[in-house]
Amino acid sequence: MCCDGNISARVDEEFQTLTPVELIHREAIKIDPFDGDVIYKSLTLLKAIQSPLSQFSVLQKSGTNYVANFSLPRRRIREDRQRFDITVLIRGEDRAALIREKLGLKTVVADLSDRTIVTAAAENADVVINTANADHPEGASAIVEGLKNRKAKTGKLGTYIHISGTGALTDKAEGEFADDKVYDDEHVEDIKAIPVDYVHRACDTLISNAGEAGDIRSYIVMPPMIYGRGTGPFHQTSVQIPALIRGALKAGQSCYYGKGIPLWNAVHVQDLTNLVLLLLDDALSSAPKAPNGGEGFYFCGWQAAPGRDQLLKRLVTISFQWKQLAQEIGNRLHSHGALPTAETRSFTEQEAGDALGTWAAFAYGSNSRSKAIKAHKLGWKPAHGDGNDGLFESIITEYKFVLEEGRYKSPIVHFDEMYALSGKK
Repeated sequence: MCCDGNISARVDEEFQTLTPVELIHREAIKIDPFDGDVIYKSLTLLKAIQSPLSQFSVLQKSGTNYVANFSLPRRRIREDRQRFDITVLIRGEDRAALIREKLGLKTVVADLSDRTIVTAAAENADVVINTANADHPEGASAIVEGLKNRKAKTGKLGTYIHISGTGALTDKAEGEFADDKVYDDEHVEDIKAIPVDYVHRACDTLISNAGEAGDIRSYIVMPPMIYGRGTGPFHQTSVQIPALIRGALKAGQSCYYGKGIPLWNAVHVQDLTNLVLLLLDDALSSAPKAPNGGEGFYFCGWQAAPGRDQLLKRLVTISFQWKQLAQEIGNRLHSHGALPTAETRSFTEQEAGDALGTWAAFAYGSNSRSKAIKAHKLGWKPAHGDGNDGLFESIITEYKFVLEEGRYKSPIVHFDEMYALSGKK
């Protein structure tokens, strides 16, 4: 799932420590024809300065969306930030001007579907990080082509870190049942068995196949529901929790889709970013060890084990039920004085459409569970919350941002994902 917010008042302070990195940042605009909501996403390319410490370049796809706006500041305050020089390729001169003003970066204004520009940008990069659009095969294909061209000309194998999502794991429960199925990223055959025309799978398959063929080094990161406030200059909040909060404020009590029984996982945006940076560091090391290509799928839902010394294979996935999340929203907003009651109920069909959008059954009524074994083996350690505590503790923070952003804002719907829902029964 992808997420959005707006411009941070703290941007000047937060970006004081940023240093140059050649970062080409590309933005795609998706317009919801049902409610008029506009989602801004982008493509970012980083290129390392040639120095004794680094002989690489990096392309990140997305710089104005939620995940990118957390990852960019974090990446650029690292001790080794001097290794990078950044240029941003972005759609819209207004946003390009803001990036130049606030971040001091070079910009190129272009559109995600401009294959020639995207291919050329990727050809100049050692690493591509796509945090923008998990359902844009044309853009993914252009990046793969650029990295392949680079390999042909220089002999250097390019790396593609693609942010997908566990929307690819969803079923058609429509709020009616919980499923015991938990995907395991060490058993990639289960992931590959998902039809290629389902959510996220077209891009995932294209990139993974190129990696398996040896054309690129590929990593597919599949986050579940993302929560927590971002820190970048543009979008700072998630999609699902704010929508549920707005729905609760409108209905006067917290609600869930259908019976609210299906199960999902969640990850804090900072923990997701840390995994991306972990893979980036591995890709740029002298001896990369992270599985890639056909084996390069990574989950990042929060995991827990009975004790610290338990084997990784005994990690247990921490899941929440949508009804449980609704109850936590009800409890916390009621205690905060925002709701007259902590009681919950099911959305009516009309309420669900108004509050959650046309993808309500998919985004708020499905099962999607995963176990992040590979990330833990690489040393990834989620820092937010014990089990679901981090998720539930974020509710009041998300509520405050909803008030800042506007409690009556229309729900965000990712229509590229909606168009792919017919591919899986």
